[in-house]
Amino acid sequence: MPLDRWLGIYHVDEWASDQRGGVYFRTGTGPDGIGPDTMSYGFVYRPNREGSPFSRYMVRRLGGDWYWFRASNDWF
Repeated sequence: MPLDRWLGIYHVDEWASDQRGGVYFRTGTGPDGIGPDTMSYGFVYRPNREGSPFSRYMVRRLGGDWYWFRASNDWF
């Protein structure tokens, strides 16, 4: 869902939640540098390993249940 709001020092353009309890805050998007595909970046609270509302993704733990994520619309 569109948010377009500053949360602290981060501008969050979209947020989403999934049925497994993860809450996602997307802070940026851009081209993947190879083709027409799009990369999304942001933070997630309690992610699941099955995927995200922003397509398949990779996460890195920040602390507690918070993670940084990057997602691509072409990974499978």
